Amino acid sequence: MKQVIDSLPPKCREIIIMNKLQGVKYKDIAEHRGISVKTVESQMRIAFNKIREAFKEDYALMFLMFG
Repeated sequence: MKQVIDSLPPKCREIIIMNKLQGVKYKDIAEHRGISVKTVESQMRIAFNKIREAFKEDYALMFLMFG
């Protein structure tokens, strides 16, 4: 998981770390970064899509190796 988060674009990485690891709310992230809450939501969506994509590939690889 750390590897996937480290591979995210810098804005996505910072926002997902602030929200999921530090517990900062979207509104507070937006104020801290000087961006809108919609932008925070968009960056989180991008991050989750990339995380899902990475684990989908891992699942497929595991299936081929152990299936």
